[in-house]
This record gives sequence, structure tokens and C-alpha cells, in this order.
Amino acid sequence: MARTIDAAAHAARREEFLDAAQLLIESQGYARMSVQDVLAEVGTSKGAFYHYFDSKQALLQALVERNADLLQAHLAPIADAHERSALDDLQRFFAALAGWKTQRRDLLTALLKVWYSDDNAVVRHKTRSVISARVVPLLAAIVGRGLAEGIITARDPHQTARVLLSLVNDLNDALGELFLARDPHTPSAVLIEPAVAAYTDALERVLGLPSGSLRLVDVVTLAAWFDGDDPVKE
Repeated sequence: MARTIDAAAHAARREEFLDAAQLLIESQGYARMSVQDVLAEVGTSKGAFYHYFDSKQALLQALVERNADLLQAHLAPIADAHERSALDDLQRFFAALAGWKTQRRDLLTALLKVWYSDDNAVVRHKTRSVISARVVPLLAAIVGRGLAEGIITARDPHQTARVLLSLVNDLNDALGELFLARDPHTPSAVLIEPAVAAYTDALERVLGLPSGSLRLVDVVTLAAWFDGDDPVKE
């Protein structure tokens, strides 16, 4: 007689492995994490692990997919909405991206040193790739509506969305570098404002929007990240 699988229990157990992997990657980096570390964190056997994942790489892929799914669900309602203009929805989209990070402020600031280490190079690459696959179609839908409304001038919504997301990712990297290298005697706004302004100008030019049309991030809120208690300081 075939063994009956409890789907809910199976899914919950799989989540335990993913939670353990995320905790370990955040604390020590993917390169240093071993399957044995995950087993110790969950408190189970190697056989149980391979029932869900066939390798450490498969575990990472599943973790990245889970996080990308959560972000996609967070952003999809904005891309699917049609009550406002495309420009309004584009602004809401960028605000939602910033809000996603704000909700995870303590975690993200604590992660920065590990995130930009060589030990997490693979994770960064996979995360960018998977999130791009989820987010670009949502952003392209808004860009497409902007083209139809005549407020955006761009050749192709999908390729334009890829460029926009690349710029946002690059701004995140620039801000991360500023955070790690900041001088406590220098006001954060002095560092943040030029970077945010430059990337905002770039996005507006890609979209053919007048200067001042977009607000990528609230500089005051961002400065509070830099000036608040520092979880990454040793």
C-alpha cells in the first residue's frame, strides 16, 4: 500500500529547512554554510534533508524563489491596478519597493556586511536573477500603460523595465556601500542625497519624464537608517 503524505506537514517541514538556511546565510554566508549546518539547525538527519532537496544548491534556489514570491505578491496589486495613472502607479511601485526594505530595516542593516562579502556572491547573483524574473513583468505592465497614456516615451516596456530595475539595484548597492563606509561625524543626508538624486534623474531620463516626476526613496527616512543604532558595528 502506497504511503500517504500529509501535504501540510510536508510543506511545514520544508519551510523549516528554508528558515534554517536563511538564518545561516544571514549569519555566516552561503559559502560557509554546509548541509550539516542546516541539519543541526533543524535537528534532523541527512536523509530527511534529501527528501526535500537534492543539494545545497537546490536549497538555495528554493529559498531565493520563496523570497521572490513574497516580493512579487507585495508588488503585484500595484501593477494590476488601473484606477490611477501609470505615473502614479509607477511612484507607488517604487514606494512599495522601499517600504519592503523599511519593514525589514533591522534585518537588512545587520546583513549588510555578510551580504556584500564574497561568501554570498552566489546568493546575490541568484537573488537578482530570480527577482528580476518576477518584478520586471510587473514593472513592464506599468511602463506599457504609461506608453499608451503618452506620459512615458520608451522603445519597449519589457526592456525598459529591465533597465529601471538594474538602476534600482545599483542604487541599493551604492547606498549599501555608503552605509558600510559612513563617517559618524558626517550627516547622512550629505552622502545620501547626491546618490538618490543621480539615480532618480537617470530613471526619469530612461522613461522620458520631466525632472521631478519621480521620488525613489524618502531621503529623511533613509537617513534615519544611517543615523540610528548600528546593528553591524562591532
